[in-house]
Amino acid sequence: MKLIIKWIIRVLFCNIFYSVKFINKENEEKLDKCIICPNHSNFFEPAWIYSKTKDICIMAKAELFKNKFLAMIYKSLGVFPIRRGEHDVRSLIHAINLFKGVDRRKLLIFPEGERMKIDEEKGKAKVGPAYIAYKANVPIVPVYITKNAKVFSKVKIIYGEPIYITEEIAKDKKKIEQFSIELLDKCYALNDEKR
Repeated sequence: MKLIIKWIIRVLFCNIFYSVKFINKENEEKLDKCIICPNHSNFFEPAWIYSKTKDICIMAKAELFKNKFLAMIYKSLGVFPIRRGEHDVRSLIHAINLFKGVDRRKLLIFPEGERMKIDEEKGKAKVGPAYIAYKANVPIVPVYITKNAKVFSKVKIIYGEPIYITEEIAKDKKKIEQFSIELLDKCYALNDEKR
């Protein structure tokens, strides 16, 4: 079922409605486990990454789960909710536990926490991805996705080198906040129009 859905997404949303090009994807594929962290400005970004990534789960805003039918579909595809603007401990623990007892797992989290509006250059970095990465002992792969992509336009999804978070950083509030800011900066720095 998942393979069929991924195929449909690839055909419709990566080849027809958008022309999506994946660059340096081997930076993610060479890892058995990691957190994928892209910038966020388009509703279809999770679908693009989902369609080309094995063993992936996605953290998404809780509002998407209000409709019971859609919530059932999301959960069957490995999407789970997080309550934005709150200290959602339950979802953080769930995210960490996803990496336990499995050989392969990828987790998609948008470090900005929400889609950026057209006139917004960059969002505020959340510390959640860094915290989860440390607790799960997995690296973070920064990713840049073409901002504000319109239907039938070209989209680049560029994967950076894996980043590891140390205990020294993870256990210091100011350091983990700075790490998260730098992580988001690295996502945007991957944008290179020459690619």
